[in-house]
Amino acid sequence: MNPGCSIRNHQWSIINRKSHMPSYHVLVMSDGTGETAYRMLKAAMAQFQEDVVITRYANIREREQIREILRAAAAASSEDTLVVYTFVGPDLRSFLKGRADDEKIQSVDLLGPLMDSLAGFFKKPPVAKPGLLHRVDEEYFNRIDSIEYALRHDDGRSIKDIGSADLVLVGVSRVSKTPVSIYLAQEGWKVANVTTVLGMKPPKELFEIDPHKVVGLIIDPSRLMEVRTERLRQLGVNDSSYADLERVKEELEHTASIFAEHPLWPVIDVTGKSIEEIAQDILDKVIGRGRKL
Repeated sequence: MNPGCSIRNHQWSIINRKSHMPSYHVLVMSDGTGETAYRMLKAAMAQFQEDVVITRYANIREREQIREILRAAAAASSEDTLVVYTFVGPDLRSFLKGRADDEKIQSVDLLGPLMDSLAGFFKKPPVAKPGLLHRVDEEYFNRIDSIEYALRHDDGRSIKDIGSADLVLVGVSRVSKTPVSIYLAQEGWKVANVTTVLGMKPPKELFEIDPHKVVGLIIDPSRLMEVRTERLRQLGVNDSSYADLERVKEELEHTASIFAEHPLWPVIDVTGKSIEEIAQDILDKVIGRGRKL
């Protein structure tokens, strides 16, 4: 093996609590970080209840590296081993497939078929350069800045600077403002959020910014009561008013009245939705209204 090429090896175990010894092994191999293959594997594994050891090999650029890994895997147990791989170059994809077949190890090419389809669709070959998805570039640093921005502007903090936000989420406590803000920040959006409080007016700065930046969040009262009750249980706090249904309804009515006074603010019902779905609804509203943020 070329000493200039290193293999980064990370290992995890997924235990379904039926036993303490994983019975299957999945090797994740990539010419980049391996993060794409690993995330896809984890998403698929959520549909199964098997004990698995996942080993990730990153930065694989030579055939000898593949040969060595598969040889060791076959010597251990080829029947209980699966190889999942993402190589941008057809040479390594073809070589791995052939070696895996020779060693009687099942293999799955996660990237090749999609790249072939895209090549046909765009009528041009891929650049076949590893690591482009995870390169440290301007976009990466923009996301880091956006995450830091969301943390600085969480729950009404740094309110004087709220006009610099791309989006401002408004709603009652525990309506998912913070996790949605962080999720959107990971996509490069600078998001602030403000909590509405019963009997209090929102900060005046909220009404001084471009109204097209503001998005209101609402939720079913019973669902919000459940969320708050669970939060109190986690904290070990006994605050009956915070999770009281009548109190919750009053807070939501108060918030709805604020939204009604500002018809340019789109309002999204988050009841029963995941963080990802809420974030997508927000972006759909933004794009659908033709706003440029």
